[in-house]
Amino acid sequence: MRHDYQGLPQRPLAKARLVYGLIFIPLIFLPLFALIFLALPQPLSGYENPLRVGFGGALLGNLSNYGLSNFYGVEYAIRNVNAKGGVLGRHVDLISEDDSCNPAQATTAANKLLNSGVSLIFGHTCSGATRRALSVYKNKALVISSSATETSLTDKGLFPYFFRTTPRDDAQVKLLIALIKKNGYKKVAILHDKSDYGQSLAEMAQKSLRERPDEVEVVLFEAVSSGQASFEAVLSRIKTSQAEALLWGGYYNDAGKLATQLRQRLPQVVLLGPEALFDPRFLMIAQEAADGTYCAGQENLALSPAARAAVADHRRKHYSKEIGIYFFYAAGAAQALFAAVNKVGSDQDLAAIKKRLQEDTVETIMGPVRFNAKGDIIGAKFKLYVIKYGKYQEVNL
Repeated sequence: MRHDYQGLPQRPLAKARLVYGLIFIPLIFLPLFALIFLALPQPLSGYENPLRVGFGGALLGNLSNYGLSNFYGVEYAIRNVNAKGGVLGRHVDLISEDDSCNPAQATTAANKLLNSGVSLIFGHTCSGATRRALSVYKNKALVISSSATETSLTDKGLFPYFFRTTPRDDAQVKLLIALIKKNGYKKVAILHDKSDYGQSLAEMAQKSLRERPDEVEVVLFEAVSSGQASFEAVLSRIKTSQAEALLWGGYYNDAGKLATQLRQRLPQVVLLGPEALFDPRFLMIAQEAADGTYCAGQENLALSPAARAAVADHRRKHYSKEIGIYFFYAAGAAQALFAAVNKVGSDQDLAAIKKRLQEDTVETIMGPVRFNAKGDIIGAKFKLYVIKYGKYQEVNL
């Protein structure tokens, strides 16, 4: 039998040519396909089309611990939501501007944030700076503060797109007045630092006490300049007034010096103050002179497993830096705002976002968050504390 060996390789060779043709001919056109594909409109990823939000507050200066506490809370909420896919499927980016709790700087910071294109803003930190910034934002941005407590920021309806997760000054004034009556102080001196926050608080306390002059007498009401080294002159007048208690309207930096000098000159006079004194920096400045001071302060929100996990996450990120007193209020503000934006389906429809914040209750790390028609949070409250051996102890009225 004859075998044609020459013909044997021809059939596999023909198959090979066919296979190679099927592989390499499309490869010639791949660059053309790629160009056509790239020319088509492509959906942006969450990182390429981020949702940009702003933060304005005291990141520098004497009151920066207040601002940083707010910043850390917002930052935590953003880190948390980004890990879950962002907001509206978009990665959230934070743009921050410092105002150092200075109203003039707050104007600059607010303009910078608006010029950067953000319309959702967290801040500001102090009441005076917040008021000035809100006059810039007007209806161009929705703003949530976690620390601006001055009552008229929401009461007068001047800033319809302003919300806050902190209780207001009138709530803490009620606590301090109740304490004055419970402890039986008959003569009270009131000082404030001329800030929007301090003056408003002092005037509310004065008005409340003067409504019952037969119970408590306001024997001195004065303003002092923030940053002064000596309170010698006003302490002399307090001594002459025979005041039993001194109510301070202002921040911890001045209160720490005041407490020290009060203890040296008039150790029998009890110092009372707002939540601005509910801060480790006040203890650092006043040291043992802080003992016996009464102040309003935030509730302890760090007890839940979620809160403890948030604190641990923050400390890993920031090398064990303290969260401060506004961390949970700021994180709750961000979580509530992000929930509203997701439900509305847009970060630009401020009216719809406002409606959701007022009508929906959102479970956050600070507890349930919903706002009333004025923009104030519903349900949050201050506690009353006394300092003993360098620690804050809750007081039951």
